[in-house]
Amino acid sequence: MFKYGSDNNIVSIDLEKMLISFWKEFIFGGHLFALGAACVVAMCSLLFGLPIGLDLLLVIYLIFYPIYLYDYTQGATDDLLTNSARAKYLSGNKKTYMVVGGSFAVLAMLFMHFSNSMTMFLGFIVLVLGLLYSSYFKQLTKKIIAFKNFFVSAVWALLVLFFFFYYSIPITKAALIMAGFVFTRMVAIQILFDVRDIDGDRKNGLLTIPVVMGDHKEFGLLKFLNFASIALLVFSVYFGLLPFISLSFVPVMFYAANYINKVRSSMNNYACYLLAAVEPIIWFSTVFFGSNLGKLTVLVSIML
Repeated sequence: MFKYGSDNNIVSIDLEKMLISFWKEFIFGGHLFALGAACVVAMCSLLFGLPIGLDLLLVIYLIFYPIYLYDYTQGATDDLLTNSARAKYLSGNKKTYMVVGGSFAVLAMLFMHFSNSMTMFLGFIVLVLGLLYSSYFKQLTKKIIAFKNFFVSAVWALLVLFFFFYYSIPITKAALIMAGFVFTRMVAIQILFDVRDIDGDRKNGLLTIPVVMGDHKEFGLLKFLNFASIALLVFSVYFGLLPFISLSFVPVMFYAANYINKVRSSMNNYACYLLAAVEPIIWFSTVFFGSNLGKLTVLVSIML
């Protein structure tokens, strides 16, 4: 850990190394998307005014963390071409199977204690399908255009429905619409990641949107999906299908338009893609702020 001595620089250097190591593990080890998945169900709790427990957040984290860690580890060789930093960090990684096995064990205990057998079955189905993604489902993109984009996005959309299943709550029209919103946003994010991986995907014969469309035409599609996301929210709120607080997502669409432009102008800058990766976390942040805006306004007025 820390080295204490007369030279304060020793301590600061070790602290810097520790922070860099933590950052790499968070970004390259699958934790970023696991946190994003937990934020999606927390966002649903706020949107629909339903309580949520730490057990469900932990369940979601333990489903998505091993999925992304396993996928990153399995694809480390291909990532040398497009994401060398992550590939080097994960090369020789021996903890993946321990994480997968440990996640299955802890999830089984959580499901048995807090939920029911049907939810446990669905949770394990999602985990198994996610683990099979890199070795099986991803390869179907060689035959079916953008299959991996739709597969990953569908898994994320299921998070909304899983929230209702976990607490045995009837699925509403609002839940289905929000699942559609998550699906649309994740399709756009996955296509953007394919822009970064286009050379490797072309080499492996994967029919991703950027590979098929060519000449950066996928950026026009991304703008359309961005607009479609806003339209879905606005019309759903207007017709009373979603609560008014759903409009908190609208500023996120401008955020997405900004990082899309950044990627287009600097396609080899990994930091630009990181802006897209944190979008699910921003969904929760905007809804949390929007749902508490009234309380904050009252508090400020009292203080003034």
